Amino acid sequence: MRLSVFSCLIVSVLMLGLTACGDPAEKGPDVELTGNLHAVLQDAVADPETRFPGALLCVSDPRTGTWAGAAGLSDVESATVMRRDEEFRAASILKPFVAVVVLQLAEEGRFSLDDPMTAVLPADVASRFPDSERITLRMLLNHTSGIPDWLTEAMMGELFANPTRVWDVHEYFDLAAAHNLLSLLIEQTTGNSWREEVRERVVRPLNLGSTRLPEPGDLSIPDNHARGYIDMDGELIDFTVIDSSMAGAAGGHALITTTTDLVRFLDALLTGALFRKSATLDEMLTFVEVPEGVGAFRYPAGYGLGIMRFLLPGNIEMLGHAGSTGGFESFVYSLPAQHLTVAGVMSRTGADEGELLTPTLELLVPGFGSQ
Repeated sequence: MRLSVFSCLIVSVLMLGLTACGDPAEKGPDVELTGNLHAVLQDAVADPETRFPGALLCVSDPRTGTWAGAAGLSDVESATVMRRDEEFRAASILKPFVAVVVLQLAEEGRFSLDDPMTAVLPADVASRFPDSERITLRMLLNHTSGIPDWLTEAMMGELFANPTRVWDVHEYFDLAAAHNLLSLLIEQTTGNSWREEVRERVVRPLNLGSTRLPEPGDLSIPDNHARGYIDMDGELIDFTVIDSSMAGAAGGHALITTTTDLVRFLDALLTGALFRKSATLDEMLTFVEVPEGVGAFRYPAGYGLGIMRFLLPGNIEMLGHAGSTGGFESFVYSLPAQHLTVAGVMSRTGADEGELLTPTLELLVPGFGSQ
C-alpha cells in the first residue's frame, strides 16, 4: 500500500482525534443513552409504517464515544439478523468523496475551480452540453451548472430494466452528467481511474477498512453486506445486486461502506484533515441556496462543493450528505456546535430518512423535538 507523508499525517491525526466503534471513550459511554439509541433503532424497524427490514445507526458524541447499533433483518429470506458492522451501498454519499479529490487536485495547482469545462475536459465531451464554456468546475460541484444529477426517470427506468448492466461512462453522460464529468476530469488530470484516486487520497489515508469501490462488472456480495429492498405493490423485492458502474461517480452502487466509516470520513473532512490549506475547506463549505424540500426531511438547505448544509429548528446547523439507491436510503450528518455526527441506513428504497434521523436528534439534541 502506497501512502504519502501527507497521508501518514492524516492517519496520525485520526488516531489522536477519533475513536472507532468498540474503543473505550475516555470516561466511558453513557449506558442509558446508548440503550435509548438502540431503542430508537428498534422502534423505527418495528413501526409498520416504515416498511424497511433493517436499519443501522452510528453516533459520535461526547456522551457516547463512537457508538454503533443495528436492528431488524439483514436478509429477509434467511431471517439473518442485522449486525452493526454490515456493509451497504451508500449512493450519493460518494459525492463528497469525489469532491475531496477534485479539491485536492485544485490545491496542487492542476486546475482552478473557476476553470470552464471547455478548458479542462476534451472538446468532444464539453461540446455535448450547452453553455459549457461558462460552466465552471465549481458549478459542477455545487449543483448550479444546470446539468442534471444521476437520479432521473430515464436512469431509473434503465436500472429497473437491467440492474446488472455494465455502463461505460460515455453512455450515461446524458443521464448522469455532472459528477461523472468530474470523474472524467480526475482521470484526465491524474492518468488514474477516479476510483483509484478516491482510494489513494481518501479511503486509505483515513483507514476506512470497510469502505470499497467495486470495479464495473464486480457483482460479488460479501457475507457482511446487508440486502437492500424495493417495495413493489406492497411486496419487498431484493434489489441488492446492481452493477457498480450504474451512475458512476455520481453515486448509485459505486460506494460500499459502513456507518462507522462514514462517521470517520465526515469527522475527518470537517476538521480539515483531508486538505493542506484551511482555505480549501472554507471553499467547500461556501453554500448556495437550494429550493425548500430538498433532503434532510425538508429543512432549508444549501449546496457547498459536494456537501450540503441544513438549518434545523433552533438555528441548528447540520452538514453532510444523504444517499438513495436500489435497496438503501442512507445519510451522514454532523452538527458541529453539538459535537455530534450521525450516520444511518434503512434497507428499503424510498424510506424517509426522517423516520430514523428525527428520533435520533430528538434524543441527542436537547429541545430539538419541541421546537
